[in-house]
Amino acid sequence: MTEQSSNLFKSQYQSISEPRYSNKHRMGLIVPSLNVTIEPEFNAVLPRDISVHATRLKLEHGDAESLEKMAERTEEACDLLASAKVDVLVYACTTGSLVKGLDWESKLVERMKARTRAQVTTTARAVVDGLKEMNLSKIAIGTPYTQKLNKIEKEFIESNGIEVTKIKGLGCMQGEDLHKYDSSKTIELALSVDSEDVEGILLSCTDLKTVTVIEALEKKLGKPVISSNTATLWKSLRVMKYKNPKILGYGSLLQRNS
Repeated sequence: MTEQSSNLFKSQYQSISEPRYSNKHRMGLIVPSLNVTIEPEFNAVLPRDISVHATRLKLEHGDAESLEKMAERTEEACDLLASAKVDVLVYACTTGSLVKGLDWESKLVERMKARTRAQVTTTARAVVDGLKEMNLSKIAIGTPYTQKLNKIEKEFIESNGIEVTKIKGLGCMQGEDLHKYDSSKTIELALSVDSEDVEGILLSCTDLKTVTVIEALEKKLGKPVISSNTATLWKSLRVMKYKNPKILGYGSLLQRNS
């Protein structure tokens, strides 16, 4: 290859977006099969030296029974991600990791730890730890869930010592019910649950579009706004002991040192 053609090749290569290859940091996600939001949001937010790798568990309906059944193949999902040598393995479903309460979440973590050498966490644990990181003891929650799932989530959050003054859902049962909404619906949902007496807002569900509006919501409301995805990102970076610069532009939680 001549010097001229070599320079042309380099110029053409530099003009395209480089794939997110990483042999340095790898994040593994166990995702409900209907979720089409978490991977795009993670890839938009994460530093480029972290790659995201996901496997899916079958979920067709957003109800407690389906979420319990989805978890039956957790070990298989862990084995698949372990073969990719991920640094952290996340059960990336909020209600799926809290559907039967504190003991369910703890046992889920133990099941995952038994199948991988990677660090392990769940979105439910990430949400609670993120709320505590921001010193929030009284919150309101917006979700895409049904009333039954909202009740389960409220009980889980409150069992961790955090008061929930209000929780409101969109009543979505299937992926297409939620996917028809853009991030403007997320803003509307957050504003509808806010009140003067709450210290912060939680936007729950890893399939809810949140990362593009978190920062604007915090500025408008004057209080922390945490989503399932920002909490999961923050917690994953924390357990990975990721020490690179803070992530800016996606809410106050992600600006905390990892």
